[in-house]
Amino acid sequence: KLRAYVKESDHILQLGCGNSRMTEDMFEDGFTSIANIDISKVCIDQMKEKHKFKSTLTWQVMNACHLDFPDETFDCIIDKGTMDSILCGEGSTGNVAKMLSECARVLKPNGVFFMISYGVPDNRLGY
Repeated sequence: KLRAYVKESDHILQLGCGNSRMTEDMFEDGFTSIANIDISKVCIDQMKEKHKFKSTLTWQVMNACHLDFPDETFDCIIDKGTMDSILCGEGSTGNVAKMLSECARVLKPNGVFFMISYGVPDNRLGY
């Protein structure tokens, strides 16, 4: 279903990648330009080592509320549980607003934002 919205050649940001297999699975399916960020240096170091021979995948320690990318960089942003995690912390509403503002800033015009969440839509769409 992702192919209905995203081309294999699109530049994708995986927001809060952790040690998920999602990027690896997407790479195997032909989506090769994926920037992966996470606040955990341990996760990023592990993923860099695991995928060191996949040069089109990048791995950076970064806070999703303060993205260090130029405006309009990505065709697609994928959030798999990052908003859920932020909503569990102190200052959650403000931090989610920062994260979404940053996503809007780095997403290209007509870009696509996917959010995979355990929350029900009524509890997430308000953000």
